[in-house]
Amino acid sequence: MRKHGIERQALAIALIPILILGVLLESYFVFTRIGDLDRAMFERAKLIVHQLATSSEYPVFSGNLGLLQQQVDLAIAQQDVNSVIVLDATGNYLAGAGNSRNGDVISPVAGGWKTLPMQEDNRMLTVYQPIVTSQIALDDPNFDSPKGMSKPLGGVILVVRKNRLNAEKLQMLMLNLLLTLLILGLAIVVSMRVSRRITLPILGIRTAVRNIGEGRLDTRIGETQVYELNELARGINEMAIQLQQQRDTLQQRIEEATLELREKKEEAEKANFDKTRFLAAASHDLRQPMHAMGLFMGELHNRINTPEQRKIVEKVEESVEAMSGLLDSLLDISKLDAGVVIPQIMNVDIEVMMRRLRQDFTGVAKRKNITLHVHSLDVRVMSDPVLLERILLNLLSNAIRYTPQDGTVMLACRRRGNDLRIEVRDNGIGIPLEEQRNVFREFVQMANSARDRSKGLGLGLAIVDRLAKLLHHSLTLRSAPECGSTFSVTVPRVFGVKELLKEPPAHVANLPKNGELDGLRVLVVDDDQLVLSSMGGLLESWGCRISLAENLQEVREKYAQSHFDLVVCDYRLPDGNGLELADHFSQLCDVPLPFILVSGDTESEVLHSVNKRGYHLLHKPVRPAKLRSMISFVLKKHDGNIQ
Repeated sequence: MRKHGIERQALAIALIPILILGVLLESYFVFTRIGDLDRAMFERAKLIVHQLATSSEYPVFSGNLGLLQQQVDLAIAQQDVNSVIVLDATGNYLAGAGNSRNGDVISPVAGGWKTLPMQEDNRMLTVYQPIVTSQIALDDPNFDSPKGMSKPLGGVILVVRKNRLNAEKLQMLMLNLLLTLLILGLAIVVSMRVSRRITLPILGIRTAVRNIGEGRLDTRIGETQVYELNELARGINEMAIQLQQQRDTLQQRIEEATLELREKKEEAEKANFDKTRFLAAASHDLRQPMHAMGLFMGELHNRINTPEQRKIVEKVEESVEAMSGLLDSLLDISKLDAGVVIPQIMNVDIEVMMRRLRQDFTGVAKRKNITLHVHSLDVRVMSDPVLLERILLNLLSNAIRYTPQDGTVMLACRRRGNDLRIEVRDNGIGIPLEEQRNVFREFVQMANSARDRSKGLGLGLAIVDRLAKLLHHSLTLRSAPECGSTFSVTVPRVFGVKELLKEPPAHVANLPKNGELDGLRVLVVDDDQLVLSSMGGLLESWGCRISLAENLQEVREKYAQSHFDLVVCDYRLPDGNGLELADHFSQLCDVPLPFILVSGDTESEVLHSVNKRGYHLLHKPVRPAKLRSMISFVLKKHDGNIQ
């Protein structure tokens, strides 16, 4: 709706009633005057035709057409008379003048004459008057009958022009319109002069209030000629003074609060730094025994024979796996927050990825009697294949975990313009609207108040959210309690020639076959004897020839002339770090030696340093399968570089 200023509204308030009243009065007087003119013409026409009918009685009765024509000529000479026609009792033409002609003007009416109605249009007025005898014949059989006394001898038709009348009407309308415009113009001038005495002070007050709102509290409003506006101006001036005083007080309080907040912020930053150092140290110390335990379990698994022993080992492995999963998830969160994960955007075959996900989750779904539907499309998208697969893996894992038995989970693709929307749907417990934003926070689980480990750790969706933001993929959630949930990831499609996917990273590579590592010369460097022993034992069980060292100095002294096919080194050593050892072997060898770093540190500096140098880093605790997969990948990559 369009808004108008106060000046226009004041003019409208003053002019609209005047305009309405003027139009109504002018309309009334104009239509009244027009009606008077019409009635005057009609009465004049009736008078002329009546006089002609009276004077034509004798000529019609006696048949003296000459005298009758003289009467007609006298009538036609009257102003505005257009034509006159005199008819006998049978309707025959007797005399006429003007634009009339002898013809079938009026036809005889059976049964005697009847009074003809008046006819009128915009140009002419036609009036009829019968010629009635004023004397009664004595031998008339209808002497005593009133009907006989009114028998007409003929009739007179008079046609009057309305040209002059119409001209007078038009002149009167123009004159009234001119008067209306003059009155309206005068009213506008008077209204503007009167309204400005009110509107100009109001506009000044508006400007002052705007200045005060913008912070210019020293603005003041002067005196006006309107008492009420003076009261308003004084109130605004007092308000500005109080606001100025309060602003000065508030400014002082803000400066004091800012100083106090800065001190608390520095304390919080120091506490956060101390906490980070403590968590890093605690994580490193915790990962060392977990890492060693996992390696020992891997070695033990290859050496046991009886089913009872294997069952016990599997239970221990489940506990180690749960603890490792928690540490890995925490590590993933820290890596994403540190910004060290760099997406490798490439052409991804979505059909191959979804086929792999179907294979991974079919068994899990069957164990809960859940129907898993996968609807794929033969399309390619631009994304990081590892990170995108991790997103879908976490979403599918959550969907199956929170869907009851005999439920349904669906993984489907849908084209949406230039994008591909990948949806994970389930008919599980659903998520209330007020909790849908919280599910992407760490350790938030809607139906796991008892922290049942089988229902996950509450980190999967937090990782999904961070990965989607890192890849710039839109992530949406639609859900309702008891109606299931739908998580959607929108990825840009690739059009044109299809390209081959790049070599998958280590953690999706195939494991080496049994015997593939036989005779592999491996140097293991770690300052923790427990880790060193467990790592050496595991690699020996895979057929490798192992050399062990606890620090850089020992490597330089004992293995200066040795040749290795692979080096597995802890990042943090007593006399340096693993990157220094990698540089040492780079100087000794013409071709870069396959090198795997293992670390319990989660600090962002470590992640940045390793990524910058292009080495592969595994975080403790390392699962035996993951270690073996990384070894296979590094060896294949090294062989490819040599070729």
